[in-house]
Order: sequence, then structure tokens, then C-alpha cells
Amino acid sequence: MKIKIVFCLCALIASNAWAQITLDIDSAVSQALENNLSLRRSEMDTLSAKRKYDRSWNSLIPSLSAGAMVAHPTSITDPIPEAADIWTPGFSLSASFSLSPAIFANINQTKQEYEAGRINYAAARQELEFQVRRLYYQLLLLKANAELADLNIESAQSRYEQTVSLQRAGRASNLDELSARLDVQTQQANSQNAWSVYNNALDSLKYLLLIPMEESIVLQGGLQNYTVSNGITDDLNTSGVSNESMQMSVLRQSITTIEAQRKAARLRSYAPALTLSWNAAPLYIDQVGEWRDSSGQFSIALSFKLDNYLPWSSAKEQLDSLNDAITNQQSLLTESAINHQNTVQKLLRDIARSQDTIETLHLNITLAEETLRMYTESYRSGAVDLQTLNSTRDNLRTAQNRLLSEQFNLLSAILELEKELNIPFGSIALEM
Repeated sequence: MKIKIVFCLCALIASNAWAQITLDIDSAVSQALENNLSLRRSEMDTLSAKRKYDRSWNSLIPSLSAGAMVAHPTSITDPIPEAADIWTPGFSLSASFSLSPAIFANINQTKQEYEAGRINYAAARQELEFQVRRLYYQLLLLKANAELADLNIESAQSRYEQTVSLQRAGRASNLDELSARLDVQTQQANSQNAWSVYNNALDSLKYLLLIPMEESIVLQGGLQNYTVSNGITDDLNTSGVSNESMQMSVLRQSITTIEAQRKAARLRSYAPALTLSWNAAPLYIDQVGEWRDSSGQFSIALSFKLDNYLPWSSAKEQLDSLNDAITNQQSLLTESAINHQNTVQKLLRDIARSQDTIETLHLNITLAEETLRMYTESYRSGAVDLQTLNSTRDNLRTAQNRLLSEQFNLLSAILELEKELNIPFGSIALEM
């Protein structure tokens, strides 16, 4: 029985280990682009717009119809002659074709709506990839923060045990012991909070990637694996600022789409329509044994909608609304272009500042490492106590964590810059 229990436990542990999902940043992005439900809806909207555009040429196909009938004469005043008291079969055919400049304007409007859908889908893909990449970097930082919080618990626990020993020896007061115990509990609370923040962010990543919440995820790499080449801001200052952001592309296409809608509305309202029609409805005359048709005709008609020329017509109101929409979108485009330039310059400054800060933090780590080495030698010789040595080690860990935090700031700024310049993520020099 015990062997079976042990075997089941081993199988359970193995199945949990097998269920773990290992992700790096590229696989996380790929899975998000493949599985994200919001992006799927955007893709379906784009495919629907494409299907509508592909079928928009159907408006140039003539309208055809056919029917069959059987007729019998009736009378409520006189009796029907015997010769006419029969059922007469017949059928009908009709065809019509309308031609107007509005037809081609409608086709172009459908095309521009499809182009707008394509750009909106590209914008959704870009935004999703940006969110996943930034969240992945953030998770690496949050995990490092939580691990540092766990190490702080160990240091606080060591200081507390040392304080208890000193108190027993009469070299520390009750207040010192109480303060050390409070420090342990505070570090434990900090650790719980850090891991809670990390797990919440991990759930957000699972949501974006459509991974079940009960699944276990292992993230590969760490922020210390990412380095950015110096001097990238000099290259971007001359070549990157002119790039158009995705938001500007969306607004520009929106203007083009509304202009196509305005042109189509104007032609529908004011342009004439030419209609060609033909119909025939032959009947079988049983007395002579022939099909005869005396009602068929061919017609050509040119029509105008005169009421649309009135200044208070609904067509005039529609055109005025579209003109207002174009003016509004052009204003937003101008504002977006100004904001684009300001954002790029701000991000370039942030990147340069972050790179300088990272250089300083590297020196700070070097200093902390040298200090730890000296205090370790002093501790071995009995010149300093264990608590002082542990504090020096904590300072080194804090310095290393500050570097990771600044690296996250740098990577986030680079992601935002790549998004703003509408260039593929990873285009700016990034080495691992």
C-alpha cells in the first residue's frame, strides 16, 4: 500500500512538472499573437471587410429574374365562353442594369474601409506585442524583487537571532529584541506583497496568451542578460524621428476613408443614374398552339433625385457631417504629428539618461563588491561581526537590484521608442 502511495505521489509530481510551460520573450509574443482573443476579433473584422470589398464588384452585375404562371379567366357578370374556359400557362423574364458614378465610388469606399481594417489590425498586433514584451520584462524585475525580499527575510532573521543572543548575554535590551522581531515580520510582509504582485502580473500574461490560470509558467532569462549598445540615440536622432507612428497611420487612413464616404454620398445624392431594363411575359395560346407576348418591352431611363438639391435635405446634412468629420480627423492628425516628435525626443533623452545611470550603478556594484570582499576578510580575522558582514552583503544585493530596475526602465523606453517609430521590436541594438 505504501509503495502505491509513493508511486502515485511521484506520478503527480512528474505530471505537474510536465505541465509547466517554459517561455522566453519570443515564444511568449508568438503565443500571444496566435491565441489572444481580442486580436482574433480584430482579425475577423479585417477578413469581413476584405470579403465585402472582394464582393463589391457585384453591383456591376445585371439583375435577372424569372417566373412561371398559369392564368384562368374569370367573370362575375357574364358566363365565360367555353372556348375561353381554359388554363393558360406562361412565364416571365426580366433584366435590368443600372449604371452610375456612385457605383464606382461605393466600390472605392469599400476598398478604403478594408484598408482601414488592415491598419487597425496591424495597430492591434503592435499594441499586443508591446504589452507582452513589456510585461515579460516587468515579470523578470518583479521576480528579482521577490527573491530579494526573501533574502531580506533571511538577513532579518539572522539579525534577530544575533540580537536574542546579545540580549541573553545582557548586551542588548528588550527594545532591541522587539525592533529586530518587527523587522523580521516586516520583511515577511514585504515578501508576501512582492510575490503577490508578481503572481498578479503573471496572471495578466496568462490572460494575454490565453493560458489557463492553473498552468505553471517558467520564464527564461533575466534582465541582467539584456544589454543595449551605447550611441543608439545618435543614430536615431538623424534617422528615426521622421518615421510615422501607427496612430498617425490610423488617422491618415481614417481621413482617406471618410473622404471616400463623402465622395460616394455626393455621387449617390447628385449624380444621375442610367437604368436599362427589359422584360417579357409570353403566354401559351391554346387555340393557335403558339406562345405570344404582347407586353414585353425594353426601356432606358435616366433619373435624378431632385429633393437632394434642397439645402435642408438629408443628403446635404450627411455631406456636412462628413466634412466636419474630416476636419476633426485632420486636426487630430496634426496634433498626433506634434506629439510624435515630442515623444520621440523625450524617449531619446530617457534612454540616454538611463544608460548614464546604468554606468553609475555598475560602479556602485563594483564598490559594493569590493566592500564585501574587504569586510569578509575582516570578519575572518575577527575585526567585524557577522551582522556588519550581512549588512554589507545586503547593500550589494540592493545595488544589484537597483541596476535591474534601471535596466527595466531602459528596456521599457526602447520598446516605447520602437512602437512610436513604428519599427519592428528588437530593431534597436539589443544584445543578450
